[in-house]
Amino acid sequence: MPAADGWPRLEWMDVAVGSDIHRVVFSGVPVDATRSVRARMEWLSGPGDGLRRLLIEPPYGLPAFCVDLITPPDDPEAEAGFIIMEVMGYPFFSGSNTMATACALIESGRIPRETDDGVQCVRLEAPGGRVDAHVTLKAGRVVSVDVEGDETFVHRANASIELAETGMVGYDLVWSGGHYVMVDADALGLRPEQAGDADALALAARMIEAVQADFDLKHPVLGDVGLPRFLHWMWPEREEMPGCWVAIGGTYGHPGVLWGCPTGTGTVARLARLSRQGRATVGATLRNTSPSGTMFEGEIVSEGMVGDCRSIRTRVRGEPRVTGVMTLDLPPASPLVTDLSLQWLMQ
Repeated sequence: MPAADGWPRLEWMDVAVGSDIHRVVFSGVPVDATRSVRARMEWLSGPGDGLRRLLIEPPYGLPAFCVDLITPPDDPEAEAGFIIMEVMGYPFFSGSNTMATACALIESGRIPRETDDGVQCVRLEAPGGRVDAHVTLKAGRVVSVDVEGDETFVHRANASIELAETGMVGYDLVWSGGHYVMVDADALGLRPEQAGDADALALAARMIEAVQADFDLKHPVLGDVGLPRFLHWMWPEREEMPGCWVAIGGTYGHPGVLWGCPTGTGTVARLARLSRQGRATVGATLRNTSPSGTMFEGEIVSEGMVGDCRSIRTRVRGEPRVTGVMTLDLPPASPLVTDLSLQWLMQ
């Protein structure tokens, strides 16, 4: 049925990757077609940020939810653009969000299926650039998605910060669509089952804020990409056979979220560290399992350079599943419209 007169209607599909909900928004959001995908992201992160807050905060969402807004692409070879929104803001790229977006576009029919049993390449454009998603279908349903993502590299190695009551804490800073603070969890006495506890979340927050306080790096190509807002807890990796690594890793998003999946960007950030350390090269894989038990598998497919930094390109696989199709008719008189500055939705 149509929306009531003057009521903005949002339509989206909820897709779970691991236990994390990704809201892929198809319609209801006015788009300035004269802006690039990145410029649309930058506008949303300022005056348009109410959309993100509406869908990841109560009463309609939770902070661990992610939002992916479908938008026209700039790249002539891309089939759709998408803008990623999370608790920490607006990443330039995300593995799990790309998986969810590709799944939703295929399952909704907005990108036609080319096969019922096989692999279909969905060409997307994130604010950081082109990203290809290789969607595996069985009996017409999406069963897994492999994502070829942004170039990943260690931007600052063997760094440290001093925290009150904790002392010096070592970390590496890795770019994988956002800056990741990579931390040895064992060195801090943190067990995987504790990573979502209040004390561990508070520790991650203090570390992120300490790194932010002394942060001046810019991406060699993208320029100013904002402050680090991700932390990846690393437990020891093990090489099961040459070039095949397994590990437990948990990704924290600032403020206050430990995601159920290990995240695609957290997984490939760990591969970038292994590459820089000389322990992984093209063809190496990592099965990265979150503390809650969701596993992503990443693979190094090529090596290169970003500025002066050695980089890798990767593929990372997850298993997205549709959980529902949603429609929200938002009354213009709702306090949320004013409180979140959402009047622009009614344009």
